[in-house]
Amino acid sequence: MDGKTKTARNKWLNFASMFDWSWLSKVGESFLSVIPIVAVVVVVYLTGVVPAFSLPGLVLFLISAVFIGIGLSLFQIGCDRSMSEIGQTIGETLFKGKKMWVVVLMTFLLGFLITVAEPDLSVMAGQIGIDKATLICMIGLGVGIFLVVGVLRILFQKSLKILFLSFYGIVFALTGLIDPKFLPIAFDSGGVTTGPVTVPFILAFGAGLAASRSHGGRSSEDSFGLTALASVGPIIMVMILALFMDTSAMEYHFESASYIEAQDFATCWNSALPVIGSDLLAQFGSVALAVCPIAAFFIVYDLLFVKLSLKQLARILIGLIYAYLGLVIFLTTVEVGFLPVAQLLGKSLGSDASLVWVAILLGGLFGVFGVFAEPAVHVLVHQIEKVSEGTIKSFNVLIIMALAVGGGVALAALRAYLGFSLLYYMVPGYILALGLTFVVPGIYTSMAFDSGGVASGPMASTFVMPFVIGFTVGAKDETLVFENAFGSVAMIALMPLIVIQMMGLYAVVKRRLIDRKIREGFIEEDDCQIIQLVA
Repeated sequence: MDGKTKTARNKWLNFASMFDWSWLSKVGESFLSVIPIVAVVVVVYLTGVVPAFSLPGLVLFLISAVFIGIGLSLFQIGCDRSMSEIGQTIGETLFKGKKMWVVVLMTFLLGFLITVAEPDLSVMAGQIGIDKATLICMIGLGVGIFLVVGVLRILFQKSLKILFLSFYGIVFALTGLIDPKFLPIAFDSGGVTTGPVTVPFILAFGAGLAASRSHGGRSSEDSFGLTALASVGPIIMVMILALFMDTSAMEYHFESASYIEAQDFATCWNSALPVIGSDLLAQFGSVALAVCPIAAFFIVYDLLFVKLSLKQLARILIGLIYAYLGLVIFLTTVEVGFLPVAQLLGKSLGSDASLVWVAILLGGLFGVFGVFAEPAVHVLVHQIEKVSEGTIKSFNVLIIMALAVGGGVALAALRAYLGFSLLYYMVPGYILALGLTFVVPGIYTSMAFDSGGVASGPMASTFVMPFVIGFTVGAKDETLVFENAFGSVAMIALMPLIVIQMMGLYAVVKRRLIDRKIREGFIEEDDCQIIQLVA
């Protein structure tokens, strides 16, 4: 390499080092969460097995997928620089010099505000047909209240296992009091609540709390469990809402986007443009109402208790702007191109009795790909390998978790077709999950219950749920959507609770067997030996 080339190379390296290139990984992760589902839809279209939509509709779907990837990229970059930073900062400083009522109030407000900004919840609420603001506020109350419970648990070092048993006992007691058509909605609300806004915030918040309140070896265990408690809160609050609602008047009206079925590009584009414009304007306003209170809360909190430098505060606020723009793009393109295709694809499969098993198989594939593509899942499986000291390999966890979630979605599609109650899944599933809490170490229980929210990522509410809704409309009737179609996200959230604890049980048994073999190496109690243990 000559002197000029070396000088030019050094200048480029110095220039490149001025920029933060970590955002490229977020772009890759975001598009990875979309590509597998897009590939399945394209294959289904090319095979001609399901004449669900036209070529212009497919092109619009592909364009929407690109913008969903862009929106998710901006959103994740913004969340890393804002939501995670806010959660970590508040978590580390919440207990310092504050009265208990201040801690409780701030925790509740945080939980409520973060939930209102959750895109997965907004997508699900828009598909139910009841007052969207009422549902979101009730779910926000659930997250806020139960986040307070989680913080008090860490503060007073209470057993997470006992809390799970108590609260899920309340859940199943309420199931006998509410209208069965509202039951799947309640269980789904716990899954969609812990999405791309809530999970990074709560995980960072929990890590900050645990670090500030570390009790010997309990810090890592205390950092888990908040997400799980934030998931059970909405279930209880939505069930309470159902007790005071006239659910008999609830009706689901299936509306397919006609432009997805248009046979020429001009008709498709001319029909879609007004929808894109109106949705974009609506999302600019609604997302601002969700994000601005979070920004205002943190600015006030910082001025009163933290006092970050102007540069640090500006970085967090710029991150919120990224998250805002990404959220607007994401929600708009989901409504215009992604969700209608999922519904139409499901309806076409459900309308043909010979394709029912194809629909169930596709539902399972969407579940599997959703796990593989969810960035938070990859973080979780590496945590499990670390906690198990290598006894459980991260790749094995990923495969088993993906298959379990895929099986859960397939079972949800089967239930939608056969029409039996969701409780036939939920009751034995949670009995097994809660029973395992008595035989596995607490850290596995905490990670397992947190993983339910992690697994139900953006693709669960934007594609899997509308796919099962469309399938129910095609196979049965739109009047049965509430009872039969909802519940798929609840199944996605349930399966990791079981499989991760089962793997934790496997790790405990395997470790005990290894210890027994080591002890058998001692021939006699008084025999003098030199034994070298190699890790």
